[in-house]
Amino acid sequence: MKGDRVRLKQSIPSNLKVFFQSILSSITGQSQHNQPENEFIDYIVNTVEPKLKQVRGYRKRLLEPIRICREHCKAIVAEIPGPIYLKRTGYNDDPVIKAAFAGSEKIEDFLNRIDKETSQTESPGTEHVALLTMKSTETTIFGSRKLGNMIVGDAAMRCITFTDHQVVGLATTLAKSREALEKYCFEIIAEAAARELSEIRTKLVDLRQRKEWLRAMNKMFGCGKGAGMGCVFVPFDPEKLKKQQELEQKLVETESEIATARNQTEKPEDWLTIVENFLSKPEEILSMRPVSLRLNWSNVLTDDPDEKAETITFATFTLADEMQREGVLVAYEQV
Repeated sequence: MKGDRVRLKQSIPSNLKVFFQSILSSITGQSQHNQPENEFIDYIVNTVEPKLKQVRGYRKRLLEPIRICREHCKAIVAEIPGPIYLKRTGYNDDPVIKAAFAGSEKIEDFLNRIDKETSQTESPGTEHVALLTMKSTETTIFGSRKLGNMIVGDAAMRCITFTDHQVVGLATTLAKSREALEKYCFEIIAEAAARELSEIRTKLVDLRQRKEWLRAMNKMFGCGKGAGMGCVFVPFDPEKLKKQQELEQKLVETESEIATARNQTEKPEDWLTIVENFLSKPEEILSMRPVSLRLNWSNVLTDDPDEKAETITFATFTLADEMQREGVLVAYEQV
C-alpha cells in the first residue's frame, strides 16, 4: 500500500505540483493579508449597525471605503508636529510647551495625573510618546502696544489660551504611538458614521410623526375622510379654506418625503450604501491642518517683527466642522 502511494505521488507531473502549491500559497497569503481588513470591517459593522451583515457581499463592498479611511487616518497622523520632549521642570525653554501650559495647570501636575490615570508596568525612566490635545480659546484683551513709532495704551489684542489638556495614543515608542493614533482616528470616523446613519433613520420616524400630526389637524378643520364633527373644535375663521389648503399641501409634501426616505433609508441594503458613501469621504468627517502662531510672552498674537515672540506650530483637528482641538506629539519619562 505504501509503495502504491509513493508511485502515485511520483506519477503527478512536476508542473501540476507547482500549480497546486501556487494555489495553496495564494489562498494562505490572501487569508493572512485580509485578516486585518476583516477586523476593521467587523469593527465598522458592529459599531454602525450589526444588521449590515444581512446584506449579501457586505464585506467586499466595505473593503474600498475602509481602505480609503485607513489611508486618510495614516496621512493625518504622519503630519502631526513633534514629538516635543516634556520636562517636569524647566519646561519654559520650549515655546510650544510654554504657550500650551500658560494657564493654571502646571506641566508637572499634568504628567503626574497621566501616570496615575494610566496603569503602566514599565520601570521609572521609561520614555512615553503620545498626542497632547488641548482646547484653544481666543479672547480680546486691551493693553499697551507699539504701532509704528507710537505707543497705544488701549489697543485691542488677540490672546490664545489652551485648556483641557489630554493625551491620546500613549505608547513606549513613536511608531507604536502613531499606530494607536491611526486606530483612534478610525474609531472616531466609525462612531461618526454610526451617528450619521442613526440621524438619517430617525428622520424617517420624524416624518411619519409629522404626517400623523397633519392628518389630525386636517380632521380638526373638518377636512378629509371621516372628519365627522371634528370641525366643531375649530372656531370660525374666514381664512379657514386657505389654512386647509396649506395643511393638505404640507401633507402631500410629507408623504413624498416619506416615500423618498423609504426608498433610500429603510432597508439594510440602503444603510450599507449610506455607510459606503460616508466612509469614502473621511476628509469631510475628520480633518487636520498644521497651524503656526507667533505669540509673545503672554500668549498674545503679534506680527510685529521687533517684538520679542516665538512661533509655535501645532495641529488643528476638526470633527465634522463641529468640534475642534489642537494637538502636538510629546514625549516624556515616567517617574
